[in-house]
Amino acid sequence: MNREERKKRLEYLIQERKKHEEKLEKEQQISEMLELFPEKDKVDILDENESDKIESNMTNRFPIAFWGRIDWEKVSNKIILTKEDILNIPTVLSNQSLDTSVPVYLIVGIYKYPLVKTSLFTILESIEDIMGMGPDQWIYSSSLRYVIEF
Repeated sequence: MNREERKKRLEYLIQERKKHEEKLEKEQQISEMLELFPEKDKVDILDENESDKIESNMTNRFPIAFWGRIDWEKVSNKIILTKEDILNIPTVLSNQSLDTSVPVYLIVGIYKYPLVKTSLFTILESIEDIMGMGPDQWIYSSSLRYVIEF
């Protein structure tokens, strides 16, 4: 094998190794997301393409500031809740005539985790663990057009 062939072979092996590492990282992220929910049959983990579509939908619908959070100064219809009010979110939404039984998406922005599609109640049952994953979590309803940012 000449030098050029060895170089190409080495580049190929490095690419394959990188693909394998990315696959393992995605599997680890899916596992971490599933660990958040005791009843795994109540959650759907979206693939990368679906996750990207939903995230794009949210960022197109809500103004995102340069620091990566929603720019709430540009949102006219908003409600600010304290940490103690988190479990009252279903009541707040119901008072706004929003159906809390409609499936929502959990978006964990840090490290590009896959999105979870489930019920609002399933997310709220695990909210402490979800919030422990770091900054930038959202509950997003594309059909009802609301977002909850933590």
